[in-house]
Amino acid sequence: MKYLVILFFSLISIQFVNANNSITISLNNKLNIAKDSFEFTNQYVQVVRDSAVCTSANTNNIGSRIIVALDNIKFKSSKGFHKLKRGQLAVFLENESYDLPKGKYFEVAIKKDHPPLTKPEQWVEPKKNTIVYEDAEFRIFEERLEAGDTRELHSHAQRLVVRLNQVQLTDPRYALGKPGTGIQVANTVKFAEPVVHVVKNLSNIPLFNIVIEFKISQ
Repeated sequence: MKYLVILFFSLISIQFVNANNSITISLNNKLNIAKDSFEFTNQYVQVVRDSAVCTSANTNNIGSRIIVALDNIKFKSSKGFHKLKRGQLAVFLENESYDLPKGKYFEVAIKKDHPPLTKPEQWVEPKKNTIVYEDAEFRIFEERLEAGDTRELHSHAQRLVVRLNQVQLTDPRYALGKPGTGIQVANTVKFAEPVVHVVKNLSNIPLFNIVIEFKISQ
């Protein structure tokens, strides 16, 4: 009986140690990101705020990376010197590197082994946006909509949205825009699934987002 008790507690101890090791491995797999800097991750992208963990070229399972400025920032890269204002961005391909920026910004890293992309039910190109970067994998556009304006029926693929202005949005076909609903909080990110919708800006300031949208065959 004595040996059974000792064995029992030994097993508990081993399991506890293994559990701790699993936690350590899990944290290491997140590249030691500070908890308060880690903004978002899923099977498609990884986002950190005011920090950067994929600055080196050819980071394991990471393709392109995008730095989106939330304030004035400066940093060097293998492509040269970068000076960005709020809402501006710099794109780095897999074989390019950059120094750790200082200041307020998001680092968005595209995962190479992400699942197949899904499509909206139909494709209607959105109007009133400005494309600032495009390659075979994704495009980046400034999503803007003046106060009180409406963007008519349009489509989106899977995308990460960097939200720069705090505004209230609604789809006027279905919602009346009740107070406190449809609020887009500034300086946050959101990963959104494919959609076909209409958008109205109910606020008294313009909508301004940076949208990193995966490319799909039309």
